Amino acid sequence: MAHEPNAILAISSTDRFITSKGGNVNQPTSSFLSAEYLATPPYCNDFYIEAPGALINGYIEKIIVSQIQIQYNIPTISAGRNNHIVFVYETSEGSGQYNSKSFDIPYGFFTPYELAAMLQHSLNVQVYGNLDTPNFSVKYSQGISGAISNVGFTVTWDDNGRRFYFPTPVEAVTRGLDTSLVNVLLKTYRVFGFNVNNYNPQTTQNSWVAPNFLYTPYIDIYSDALTNYQRLKDSDSSTSKRKGLVSRVYLSGVGNPQYTTDVTTVVYAPEDEDGRPGNKISISQSSNALGCEPFVLTFDLNSPKVINWTPDTAVNTLDFQLRDCYGDLIFTAIPSSAPGGGEVFNTEWQMTLLCVEG
Repeated sequence: MAHEPNAILAISSTDRFITSKGGNVNQPTSSFLSAEYLATPPYCNDFYIEAPGALINGYIEKIIVSQIQIQYNIPTISAGRNNHIVFVYETSEGSGQYNSKSFDIPYGFFTPYELAAMLQHSLNVQVYGNLDTPNFSVKYSQGISGAISNVGFTVTWDDNGRRFYFPTPVEAVTRGLDTSLVNVLLKTYRVFGFNVNNYNPQTTQNSWVAPNFLYTPYIDIYSDALTNYQRLKDSDSSTSKRKGLVSRVYLSGVGNPQYTTDVTTVVYAPEDEDGRPGNKISISQSSNALGCEPFVLTFDLNSPKVINWTPDTAVNTLDFQLRDCYGDLIFTAIPSSAPGGGEVFNTEWQMTLLCVEG
C-alpha cells in the first residue's frame, strides 16, 4: 500500500521540561529527570512544549495521528476526586435516632478485596474509635460461589440490630457535607456500586449497581495549537463541547476483553494412607480489575485522525491537555494542603505524528 511522503514529529509529555540556555548558541536541554525527582509542575495533564526554533518546518498540508502510548497512573481512589464517603448510623437499637460520619478514605491503587478491607477498617474506626470491636464487616463477591448472593460489596453491621445507611447527597449536605464535595461523594459511591437504594436504613447494605474500579474509561487529549487550522471542528456528546480534540484514548485497549477477576484458592492437606483427601487447611481470595494497578497501552490507530495544516506555518509551540470522562483534567497530584501532599501520579504519554508534505 502506497503512502504519501511524510516526516515524523514524535511528541513526548516529558518534553515539557525542555528548556533553552541563553547565549550565542541557544541550545535546548531537558531537565526531565531532575523535574521528576523534585515533583515539579507542569504536570502531564496541562502543559506546553516550547523550542527555540520550530518543532518541524516544511510545506505541511496535513498531520496524521499515527500512534499513542500511555502509561496510565490514575489511582483507583484519587485524593480529592473519589475519596470521601458519608454514612448515617442508628444511636441505639430501634431508636430511629441517627448520627452521621463524614470522612476521607485512603487514596491509592486497590483491588476489590483491598477496597473491602479498607472500607471495613474505616467504618469501624469512625464508629468505635478502634478495632477492638470490629462489628462492621465488608465483603466483595461476584456471586459465583454457587449460591445466590449479592454481586459487588456487602456491608454488614452486627451491633444489636442497629441500622445504618449511605445518605443521598441532599441529606449529606444537610448533615454538614460541603457542597464542593457532592461530586466527590457520588464518585466514591460509584466505586462501591452504591445508589439511592442504599438510603434505606438496614443492618446490611449491598451494591445496587456494578462497582466501577477504573476512574475513567477513556482519556481525551486536546491541543488548540495542533488543531488550529482544522476547519471542521471536533465535538462530542458531553455538555462541555471543548474544541481541539486530538484523540480519545479508550483504556480497555484493543483485543482481548479486560476482566474483573474473583478467584478463590483452597489448599488441602496431603491424602492419608488410604488415599482419602486431606482436610481443608486454608482458603485465599484474590481479585483484580482494570484500574486497580498502573498499566501501559499502545494504540496503533487503524482510523487515525487527520488534521488539516497550512504550508505557510511551521509547527511551533504546542499545548496539550488530558481530560477524563467527567471533563476534568486527569488526576496528577495530591494538593499540598492534604495528607500526602506533594505526591505525584503523572500519566505520561507519547504520540507519533506524521507530517505530510504538500
